[in-house]
Amino acid sequence: MNLNAHNETQLERFLDEKGLEYAPFDPARAPKILQQLNIVSLPTQTIIQVIGTNGKGSTGRFLSLILHKIGFNVGHFSSPHLLSLEERFWKNGANLSREVLNEAFLALDSTAELQLEKASYFEVLTFLALEVFKNCDILVLEAGLGGEFDSTTTCVQAELSLFTSIGLDHQEFLGDTLEKIATTKLKAMSKRAILGFQSENAEEIISIAQEIAKEKNAKLEILKEIPDEISQWIARKDYPYYQAQNLTLAYYGLLALKEILEQKQEFSQNVLANFSLECLKILPSLDLQGRLQRLAPNLYLDVAHNVNAAQALVKQFKNHYFSQNKCVLIYNSYFDKNPRAVLSALAPIIKRVEILEIANMRMIAKAQLEKILQELKIEFKDFKMMNLNPEENYLVCGSFSVVAEFLTHFSKTKR
Repeated sequence: MNLNAHNETQLERFLDEKGLEYAPFDPARAPKILQQLNIVSLPTQTIIQVIGTNGKGSTGRFLSLILHKIGFNVGHFSSPHLLSLEERFWKNGANLSREVLNEAFLALDSTAELQLEKASYFEVLTFLALEVFKNCDILVLEAGLGGEFDSTTTCVQAELSLFTSIGLDHQEFLGDTLEKIATTKLKAMSKRAILGFQSENAEEIISIAQEIAKEKNAKLEILKEIPDEISQWIARKDYPYYQAQNLTLAYYGLLALKEILEQKQEFSQNVLANFSLECLKILPSLDLQGRLQRLAPNLYLDVAHNVNAAQALVKQFKNHYFSQNKCVLIYNSYFDKNPRAVLSALAPIIKRVEILEIANMRMIAKAQLEKILQELKIEFKDFKMMNLNPEENYLVCGSFSVVAEFLTHFSKTKR
């Protein structure tokens, strides 16, 4: 263990030794380990799983915020985090503290450490989520990178599946075509499912979803329109247009949940009457960083790291932000995220790229990134925080790591 990091909790040290977040999929591994951990959840708990490529975090958080404001005891497990592990564990309006998470980790069965050694980083966090949220009425679980083999799928039985936009990402794990990726994600479908708005090859994804729903005898709802009330709420908050799609999926998830709870007869009709568009009146602002977050009038952050997300950013910036001027892109990328395609998609709004160097083995070699920029004929230079110009517009994106690194530097300059 990294004992030099004396301020780390035992949980954090344990995870540091795990290294990469995802291990090769073994659908049998996590359930076997879970059986040894003696995690006993509330018998009446309802689990909602959020699966997809883009928009999972926002969709899950919108739904969790609504449920919390209505009066439910709700937990939301999301990934990855930007600055601290606590961001992944949200309960009733706030992130759980590192002390609470560490205590929960230590409280797992006495054989936990022996068993958890066999688990991947993400599987350990899935077990931890089941532990810290075991007394919640509703648990919103965001899948990691997959669907049918993800530990959030193999370890629990969700009663409702929400599918966000599905696109090319994590090809090394999920397959090299959209059909393969969509299939493995959609195969996680529970008996009740909602397919959200698709930005790429919608007809193909809908067809796959319908076929899987038929095989599983599942009730599948396919979203086609955004309610005016949701569009208006998003506009008032000055959120990007795609958040209207995420909030719509969360809202229809709320309506489906109402039917599930009515069948269970566990909550009064007075409580369930709040499951309507009236809930927008009590819905607070989205409390997630890096979702086209505005740090300053000329500075935005976004965790976009794939082509679909890049295309959404271009649409948003062309129609709403910086429409008269291109922006400086503060950027870096993991080598496996197809930076050439992402930069090509972003090119219409790029004035130049400033490369934010990050000490991470997954980052593309700087020389390789520079070569891509040269071939795309995009001007570039190294990023320096001291050179931020109030007369220029900036967009920070490329990965969670890029946004986290920038936020760390930015916060130091504000002290």
